[in-house]
Amino acid sequence: MKEILICAALILTLASCEKDASRKVVTAETPDGHPFYFMPVHENGVTDITITVAWPMGWAYDAKSNPAVPYIAAEAILSGGTEELEPKDVLELFNDKNSFGHLDVTANHAIGELSFPKEHIEDVISIASEMLASPQFDQAWINRIKQGFLESQAQLHAKTANKMWAVARLAILGEGPLNDFLTLSNLEAIENVTVDDLRQWHSETIVRDGVTIAVTGAINRKDAGKAVDQLLSDLPKVKAPTVPDTQSDFTPKTILLHLPEAEKTTLGLLGQLPPTSEGGELTDLLAIQFFSRPGNGPLFDAVRTELRASYAFQAGYTNYDRATRIMFISGEVETAKLAQTSDLMRATYVTYRSGSDLSGLQDFRRQLANGAAQNARYVNVAARTILELALDGRNPGDAPRLGKLLETTTQKDVQERLASVFPQGGNLIVVAASPDANALPGACVITKIEQVRQCP
Repeated sequence: MKEILICAALILTLASCEKDASRKVVTAETPDGHPFYFMPVHENGVTDITITVAWPMGWAYDAKSNPAVPYIAAEAILSGGTEELEPKDVLELFNDKNSFGHLDVTANHAIGELSFPKEHIEDVISIASEMLASPQFDQAWINRIKQGFLESQAQLHAKTANKMWAVARLAILGEGPLNDFLTLSNLEAIENVTVDDLRQWHSETIVRDGVTIAVTGAINRKDAGKAVDQLLSDLPKVKAPTVPDTQSDFTPKTILLHLPEAEKTTLGLLGQLPPTSEGGELTDLLAIQFFSRPGNGPLFDAVRTELRASYAFQAGYTNYDRATRIMFISGEVETAKLAQTSDLMRATYVTYRSGSDLSGLQDFRRQLANGAAQNARYVNVAARTILELALDGRNPGDAPRLGKLLETTTQKDVQERLASVFPQGGNLIVVAASPDANALPGACVITKIEQVRQCP
């Protein structure tokens, strides 16, 4: 009997000492019942912890809402202090503890991130929890945030390239709240944000239920669950908002925004890619970056060799929301060469899309994979990657092995992806902004961004 008791005690002791494998993503649940994704890092020198939370947000799709409110609210909540601490005191406290907290908004979510050394977990979680649950929204502080945001948006709106992208968004998304949220074309919306607006957004968005959570770093599962519960404990139990389906229009067309006072001409070619929720994003990343790589990439060669120009073009992809993803090729051009450059960019893309010449892909893939593997080792990068995979309904366990997944992507994978999901050359939307109304023959010429809906 004595031996049995000793064995039982030994088993219990061993079980209590068990810990999750380092850099392996598991699903877990807090004592209060919040599911979360957890990836501990048990390594010498790693002392930081990152908690990321995504709250569903429907504000960007509500035509009755002021589209500027989420931007102001997101900045104010984690910077506006507490009942006892002024904003500057909170900033100093976070800096002194080598900690960081911020709240960002996308069309579909408000995404919060806290990063801090493990020895400061109690202080950081306590203060962040209070700011999330009871933001101060002091009028003077809000006015300061609004003024800074208004100035930055005014500077952005004055740029020729930004006006070109605004034309592209409106052509694809059409008039509506999502375009208003992404473009903020009416700067008066920023001035019109009220404290009541901020409180409404906060009460509808920053809630306990329906959230997606990831925790990474120097922490065990039990303590991670306790930290999440403490962070969310005082938030209201409100049903998370739903997001409607997005209607987009990628009908190929050519548009020129005539800006007589513009000093530069900008050009963009855009097309539709499937949403990241369908997978294949790593192959897309490899395909686009190989196309636009500096030095000897097809895009670089076309600009420097064919046009003998010193300006640079870039290619990439971005999301308007989680359902609408675009690929783009863009850059500044010499106004007199706008038509020639547009034709050349399309022809270069068509040739590349055919997959006929991918020489050098293996070496480039290795460099890209090594970079991805190194980035994934950062606790905060890993947390955000896990969160994004979860929001897409994909496997969050892929986060720590993105480098390996890229390394195993083959030339055939890239060729098949280019042929199957990348838009054909004739299906691209061409948008330019230029001081010369005749620089792009055959284009639908407009003088105001909102006139884009008149283009066939």
